[in-house]
Amino acid sequence: MPLNREQKANILKDLTDRFSRAKAAILVDFNKLSVSKAMELRRALKLINAEYKVAKKTLVSRVLKAGNFEDAKIDDFKTQVGVIFGYDDPVPVANSIWKFSKVNEALKILGGFLGMNWQGKDGIVALAKLPSREILLGQVVRVIASPLSGLVTVLSGNMRNLVGVLNNIKNKRSS
Repeated sequence: MPLNREQKANILKDLTDRFSRAKAAILVDFNKLSVSKAMELRRALKLINAEYKVAKKTLVSRVLKAGNFEDAKIDDFKTQVGVIFGYDDPVPVANSIWKFSKVNEALKILGGFLGMNWQGKDGIVALAKLPSREILLGQVVRVIASPLSGLVTVLSGNMRNLVGVLNNIKNKRSS
């Protein structure tokens, strides 16, 4: 059933709001995705502060053009597009979608936006493969602490050597 102007205006307003708030917006092809799998996806996304919405590609295209997003080549997509909006860290959102698409071949990643910048499918998959923020922070701390721990080891080695030399001198004087 075709949408009237008022319904289209409401959808445009809703999509514009979501795109403006989202740190990541991943576009997916969902044509053969069952309703139960779509509900499963929505539940999983809710846990990471993300949403899954479906809209006609013409409406999504209008929102993207009005918002000055880089060209997503959305004309190549089917008549409807699924959009996953991530409002926090984009890595868990991309990771969740990527893992879901590996298990459910009916869902295909088309690309997405990180902020205002378009990333193709490969860019989204690369983002999905990144470790979590906590792991990355731990790695940074380890890299920063490594030279310091090396310095401590070198300095403590010199102290040990000094104590050894002093003990040898003491032992020679005693004998």
